[in-house]
Amino acid sequence: MTQTHDETGGSTRADTTGNPEDNLPRFITHPEKADKWLLFALFAMGAFSLAMIPLRAWMLSHPAVYTLAVGGYTSAVVSGANASVGNGHWLIFLLGTVIGATKFLPIYWLMGKRWGMEFIDMSLQYMPRAHRFFHRAVEKETGKTRALTLSLIPLGFAPGPVPGTIVNAVAGLLRIRFWLVMLINVISVLVINGIMMWLGFRYGDAVLDVVEVVNRYLLWITLGLLALVFFRAWRQNRKKPA
Repeated sequence: MTQTHDETGGSTRADTTGNPEDNLPRFITHPEKADKWLLFALFAMGAFSLAMIPLRAWMLSHPAVYTLAVGGYTSAVVSGANASVGNGHWLIFLLGTVIGATKFLPIYWLMGKRWGMEFIDMSLQYMPRAHRFFHRAVEKETGKTRALTLSLIPLGFAPGPVPGTIVNAVAGLLRIRFWLVMLINVISVLVINGIMMWLGFRYGDAVLDVVEVVNRYLLWITLGLLALVFFRAWRQNRKKPA
């Protein structure tokens, strides 16, 4: 906020809005070369995730692509069900989920290491509980904090609210060795997706019947939701004052 003086010597408020850049992280307002590469990677990962949304229905019938592109526990269940009827080998699918689930994690580790708490604040601004949890953990940077961070990595691959990407970013912020972080990530994927794949293999026919029904309608539902999102964004943009 700035002040201007009138003719009588008093002061009046001339600007109460402040500089918008004050609320932005430094790696956005004053990026260095490494920051620009990481920002490009961040936008590329976001674009990739958006592109995967309308392809989910198609990937349900192409488990090999599903495991490599996404690698989550759902792809493990679907690929296990396909393996049960001879449509691919379970070990190939399991190794594919390792690639799919961990492909972007080194980038998040680097972002946490370089950008620190600014990146965590930006990523969790709409998740207040998670933000408070990680903020307290980083403030009390001890051996227990590092051990807790590493113990949360497996939960990032399981159903639940733990954001695996942010956990890896915190690991980078805490300077936990990269090879150790990735080793725990790989082991976590093998264990959790292995369990999910076994469930898919065990109940293969039932899973594939559900996949067939979902595949029939999911694409249209997804496209409808995307159209709704873009329509709401367009309408809100029109309502904004010039």
